[in-house]
Amino acid sequence: MPKTSQGLAPKLQWTALIVLVLAIVALLVVLFTQQQAYRADAESDREANLSGSSQEATAGSGEASPSPTATETAEEEAPADPVEAATTAARDVVHGSDDAVINVLGDSTSNTSSEWVYRWAEALGAEASVSVHTWNPESGTWFPQAREYGEGERTITIWNASANEGTPGFPLELNDMIEPEADLTILSYGHFGAPEAVASSLDELLGTLDAGGEEAAPVVLTAQNPALATWSGYADTNRDAMRAAAEENELPVIDVFAAFEEAGDWESLLTDQINPNNDGQQLWADTVTEFFAA
Repeated sequence: MPKTSQGLAPKLQWTALIVLVLAIVALLVVLFTQQQAYRADAESDREANLSGSSQEATAGSGEASPSPTATETAEEEAPADPVEAATTAARDVVHGSDDAVINVLGDSTSNTSSEWVYRWAEALGAEASVSVHTWNPESGTWFPQAREYGEGERTITIWNASANEGTPGFPLELNDMIEPEADLTILSYGHFGAPEAVASSLDELLGTLDAGGEEAAPVVLTAQNPALATWSGYADTNRDAMRAAAEENELPVIDVFAAFEEAGDWESLLTDQINPNNDGQQLWADTVTEFFAA
């Protein structure tokens, strides 16, 4: 073979090898580039899918969950406990900004000027001008002169229709005891009357007052002080009737009975078998004051 042919063969072999290597490298570069492109596309699609799902979840969450304002509004519109609502309404009458008319229907524990109604009125006089009209059992009408307490700009008028041996039947039988314009009525019975008559007349009286009605003035009942065991009446039974009527009609109760028992020697707070003495009447007045101020 000529020398020129022998020298050319190795060169061609090296050239072919280099071309092959370059081709392999180019192929690897193409494959690597394509793989990177595929990965980039896949990542882009994944992010797009996640973004879409998040937007759908956000939209769905917005439709299912109310805003804080809506939640607060729903809570405000939710019906309150009836007894709590009646208690709040009664307290608003006593300590609100408007003038108020209060009707007290009771017995001998609240019919004279030394007893709890007038002591309570004196306490209310610290923030208002209070007038207390007293029922005259002899004439079956009101005494012409009211008792006055305080000098505030706001006025509170109390019609105290309490009578000796009074029962819930009294206001149903005697004209004018029930004040039709009253913003609040307090019932304080229990020491007098046969249980059956007290229970039935109490139901009738509450019906007359529309106690617990949506448009009616609030009504508050009283669980009266304990009586001595020698008392021939039905204090315990009638007190239970007052509590039962309050529960049935969802009305609040001023628990004077509990206040006397918590005082300890409650017998020392009585002037006779049932009527509180000065200290007992002051405890009663303080209990009423605390009830409406709480």
